[in-house]
Amino acid sequence: MDLKRWLLATVGAFAVILLGDVAIHQVWLGDFYRANAQWWRPAAGMEAMRGLMFTSQAFLAALLTFIYMKGYEPAKGSLGQGFRFGVLMGLLLAVPSNLMHLVVYPYPVTLVLSWLVGTLVEVTLAGMMIGYIYKPSK
Repeated sequence: MDLKRWLLATVGAFAVILLGDVAIHQVWLGDFYRANAQWWRPAAGMEAMRGLMFTSQAFLAALLTFIYMKGYEPAKGSLGQGFRFGVLMGLLLAVPSNLMHLVVYPYPVTLVLSWLVGTLVEVTLAGMMIGYIYKPSK
């Protein structure tokens, strides 16, 4: 394992995930969240747990990078591999959990589909970032 490249790719994926979460949850869905504040923790409660959120995002970035690294195929282009990896991981992370949300929670279908699409795009971009950065030494 090339620890330096793994760490760099993890940091790159973490940056994509952080920016993706801001774009999805503050910009795209922010008005919806504010209009339905009764469904969420109060802002102060979420702020108190921000460290846990960052830890979760960092763990996701590190784990995605580790899994990518284990399946890396040197004969194939790294950006294309990153895209394929990101789509597959995005589908794995987004589809089952969001379909279950439709069953368990009274959220509107449009919100759940927005989460599904947002997660798929975010993880695909993270996969592409990982593919761009993680190129093991020959």
